[in-house]
Amino acid sequence: MVKTFLYRPVWLPMAITTGTLLLALMLLVTNAWRSIERLQPVHTHLDRITRLQGTSQQLQKVLFDHLLAESDIPAATLSDIRGDISNILASMDAQAEPTVIHSLQQAYQLLGNDTQLGKKTIIEALNQLNYALKTENYAHDTLLRTAKRAAEVEFSVAAATLVALPAFAMIILFLVRKRILTPLNGIAWLMSQLARRDTSPSPASVTAEIDPMLKPLVDHYNDMVQRLAQLEREHQTRQETLESQVRSAATSLLDQQRSLAKAEQLAAVGELAARLAHELRNPLAGMQMAITNLQHEVSDAEHIERLGLIANELERVTALLNGLLDQARLLPEPLRTIKLAKVVRELLTLARYQLPEHISLEQQVPETLEWRLPENELRRSLLNLMLNACQAIGDNRGLILVAIHSERGQLIIEVCDDGPGFPQELLESGVRSFITTRAEGT
Repeated sequence: MVKTFLYRPVWLPMAITTGTLLLALMLLVTNAWRSIERLQPVHTHLDRITRLQGTSQQLQKVLFDHLLAESDIPAATLSDIRGDISNILASMDAQAEPTVIHSLQQAYQLLGNDTQLGKKTIIEALNQLNYALKTENYAHDTLLRTAKRAAEVEFSVAAATLVALPAFAMIILFLVRKRILTPLNGIAWLMSQLARRDTSPSPASVTAEIDPMLKPLVDHYNDMVQRLAQLEREHQTRQETLESQVRSAATSLLDQQRSLAKAEQLAAVGELAARLAHELRNPLAGMQMAITNLQHEVSDAEHIERLGLIANELERVTALLNGLLDQARLLPEPLRTIKLAKVVRELLTLARYQLPEHISLEQQVPETLEWRLPENELRRSLLNLMLNACQAIGDNRGLILVAIHSERGQLIIEVCDDGPGFPQELLESGVRSFITTRAEGT
């Protein structure tokens, strides 16, 4: 197809050039043939004139000898002259002048009449021959003038052709340049653009200069670069997708590695906690029994209340230790429905004895709000957050607020303080176990 598009602009100039050359050759052959045809009658008339001149000279000699010698004309000589005239008449064709034929016939008849053959008869026959010769000369001159005019015309045509051929060649070169070189230069420029990975279609300025015969090639080029641009976009999208998948896989792998390290740390801590819980349950049981005995022996109501709080906390510590043992045995704390306002209030009362007086404690928990939760885990988490908030506030006056509410089936628990907030590095890396900004923290 590309060869067809490249050859099509060449066809017209080549066809014109070939046709011109064939026409010139045909004209030359035609002129040569016509020249031969024109020269043939001239040659015939010239031969006839020569023969007439010879016959006339022979008859004049006979007349001169007859006048000089006053003797009879030899019959053989007359026979020869009549034979020559007969041959001339035989060579006449349909295009011969009728007057020439008539004169020769008259001369032939005069020379054939032996009884009347005399000076007058010979002179009359000679006059007929001269008239025929004169007529042939005139016809010969006419043919020569005609041939001359034809030659002049042919010379003019040849001269005009000699002038026209270079001009025609220049026109052919111009057409070749316009229909072949300029479009090929435009296509070469497009190919150079494509080699520089420029997949933009052919500009309108270039398309306007393209010959209509090469227009399909430019259209196919535009289709090709559009397809290449689409493939390039698809390749870019596929590459970005692969890079995204690789980044996601790498992130997942790092997260899994961190989770595995965290699990190993938690497993080690869990094993240690299980050992400590196992060792601390017996002393705590003794302390609980002592607190219970003190409650029976003390009569002051305030002391009894404080001892009750201590007993309750010891019971929770025991439960916490049991929970650690349960976690080591992969037994999570069971869920149960609790009143969150009561739990938070008791937790704040207990925390009040652990926090300095310049830090205030408040709660915003609806009294009717209930939820199924692991109570001991909740108490431990809230207490740890309040202690961390106290450490963040430090020696400044501040407020720690515990707020709980439900929203669209979810329980929202907030512990807010007046401290400086989490460090930016911690927010970027995420809260993880055993990561702290305090020198003595865990």
